[in-house]
Amino acid sequence: MHSKFAHMQALGTKFIRFLLLILFSCLVLPSVSLGQDATPPQLAAENGYMDLGAIDWSNHLIRLDGDWSLIWGSLVPPEQWHSGIARVSHLPHSWSSMLGSSSDMPGQGAASYRLQLSGLSDRERMGLYIPEISTAFRLFANRQLVASGGVVSENLDEIEAYSGDQWALLPASVGGKVTLVLQVANAKHFSGGAWQSLTLGKASNIAERFNRMLVYEGVVAGLMLIMALLLLLEFAVDTRDRAGLWLGLFACVLGLRISISSHGALYWLFDFNFPWEWHIRLVYITMLLTPVFFFGWLRSCYPRDIHRRTLVILSIPYLASALLCLALEIAWFTALLHIFSLLILASVLIGSGWLLRALVRKRKGAWFLTLGLLCPAVAVVHDVLLVNREVQGEPWMYGGLVVFVLAQSINFLMFRVWQRRQIESLSRQLTQANRELEIRVSERTQDLKDKAEALQNANAQLQVLANIDALTGLLNRRAFIEQMKQLTGLHSQVAMLWIDLDKFKEVNDNFGHAAGDEVLRQFGALLRSLRRGQDRMGRLGGEEFALLLVDCDLDGAQRFVHRLFECLKDLQFTEWPEIEAVTASVGISVGSLRHDRWEELMSAADHAMYEVKHSGRNGFRVA
Repeated sequence: MHSKFAHMQALGTKFIRFLLLILFSCLVLPSVSLGQDATPPQLAAENGYMDLGAIDWSNHLIRLDGDWSLIWGSLVPPEQWHSGIARVSHLPHSWSSMLGSSSDMPGQGAASYRLQLSGLSDRERMGLYIPEISTAFRLFANRQLVASGGVVSENLDEIEAYSGDQWALLPASVGGKVTLVLQVANAKHFSGGAWQSLTLGKASNIAERFNRMLVYEGVVAGLMLIMALLLLLEFAVDTRDRAGLWLGLFACVLGLRISISSHGALYWLFDFNFPWEWHIRLVYITMLLTPVFFFGWLRSCYPRDIHRRTLVILSIPYLASALLCLALEIAWFTALLHIFSLLILASVLIGSGWLLRALVRKRKGAWFLTLGLLCPAVAVVHDVLLVNREVQGEPWMYGGLVVFVLAQSINFLMFRVWQRRQIESLSRQLTQANRELEIRVSERTQDLKDKAEALQNANAQLQVLANIDALTGLLNRRAFIEQMKQLTGLHSQVAMLWIDLDKFKEVNDNFGHAAGDEVLRQFGALLRSLRRGQDRMGRLGGEEFALLLVDCDLDGAQRFVHRLFECLKDLQFTEWPEIEAVTASVGISVGSLRHDRWEELMSAADHAMYEVKHSGRNGFRVA
């Protein structure tokens, strides 16, 4: 049965691997493929101009990166643009970026950018993909307003922020030329500006890209929320295992963040928007809470390797940062974005370290979790570098995280199914064992009934009498003889053993009575450890002991004596290490207790014991 379940688990593991490959292809590779439409490195704007005459628009989407013309501190209308007061600025960039910017571009303010495009086809309608700009913008093409977000103003008090990516249809080019003027205003974010690349392409391609990303993010967010619901329901059914709870909360927070970020699939689906202040707080808080739930899930998987105190200490910076995002002004906590990014990177490194340690210690499922973590780990590192403009491309976070959570959810649920099937198998085996036990009990009931009736009176009398030797814990002489009388009439064959410790007097003379008492005490404990439930053992006086082995023949008695001699060799006396190995002389008699023959059995065993004494000690003889 065990091999059957092992085979089922192996098949389940192969299925998960196959599913991971499909998910990676469907969810991660689309993100990478979008990045392949980026502007070639050699094509960039120079001094506010970009010549696109050599571009095949059927196959490319062009990033409008490079040097744009800039007028800082003023929202210049397209018709009033004055090249004489403009300077050059490289886009994309952030104002007041910690990575460096000019001193006259603080985080809050307004700016106008211009880029003149040439080499466009008069027959193609072009479109522009506009990722979220902090915090408000207006975009003009050939002096026509084609897109806007929020309220743009040179007065900081009048600026209203917005959220979400957009795309715009550009007017037809004039002589293959289009002039773009981008007005940007920021009043609340720490570092405003066009911090992401604008992308140009055929209008049909831009619309397809926008819709594809919107559906992609919606599907990812939906999958995450569905998985979170299933895991939380699983935890509600069995609250003892908290791994499902932590993984469910992890998926829930990620699903919420994905649904409101970038294209805002949740806003689009329900046709509403949070106020921008709460939107940006929620984006940051969900980002900072995911490591806490991630750490909690890992500890639930490997509680022996991760202490609760470690989990609490590591969670404090993330929870404190989330509280800061809730309590501080937006411009204050957005200034900590680079610190938050380092915290996210640290969580990936910490989680990877824990998993590697579990892998080294060969914990169950560690190899699978480690492989599953590679996708989100690479995605997190890539996206942190992307935010800090160290690399260019599309974000990988969504695909990497959904692959990770979906794979771990499937693994978790399949493990639960396997556990339940094991329980069912064990239950069936237990039922069968109970049936076999009932049959055996029924067969032996009649045989045990006679013995139980004969032993019942003796056990009852033993409970009433307090005739236990205080030193050895065995019956004293009177109680032992009383037991013999009570057992008179027992039909079973019995064996009487008369035991005398060899050279016990020398122990008392050489080491004192305390040493002798310790020898008797340990020997009594040894006899009790070898005693069966129906046997009787007593100390008759000094170093002499008597044992009655009920329902025992001569072979059984001899085996008992051999075990006794073997155990005697292991006796050790810590306070008296000079005491040599204790030996004993044993006499054995076998017979029945019917017709008051117990005295004959004791006498015969006693004589046999003395024969051993006279023939050299440390042995046994049968009467």
